[in-house]
Amino acid sequence: MKSILMIAALSLLSSTAYGYEKIYLKRLLEQNQCHHCDLSEAPLADHQLASADMSESNLKGIVLNNANAKGAWFTHSRMHGAQLEGADLRNTLMDYTQLIGANLKNATLDGAHLIFSDMTDADLTGASMQGAHVRGIHYCNTTMPDGSINNDGCE
Repeated sequence: MKSILMIAALSLLSSTAYGYEKIYLKRLLEQNQCHHCDLSEAPLADHQLASADMSESNLKGIVLNNANAKGAWFTHSRMHGAQLEGADLRNTLMDYTQLIGANLKNATLDGAHLIFSDMTDADLTGASMQGAHVRGIHYCNTTMPDGSINNDGCE
């Protein structure tokens, strides 16, 4: 009986060793969409995810460093602590996205839609934001592309 419980516990632990669900990662990589998915902490650095749909997903801690996510949909997603350094995020839809503590250093956000997104504690050092739509963004302790700190949204 103890061995059965031990095997069950190890099975449960091995299936949750990652923050993301493997079935969701497979869906994203095969179909370029994963709406309402848990892809938290998924290792997607350097991946080609142009026009992918990850709307309304749990993307906390996702690693998209140097990824091509041009035109991707992240609308209403939770991206706390996301690693997006050097990512191509041109023309992405990030409306109402929670980018709290996200690393966006040297990311390209040209033409991105960031309407009503939360960028508390985000780091945009060196990011390009030409033509980005930035209405209603919540800034608090946000490092802007020029290295300055924006506290306009702090309460």
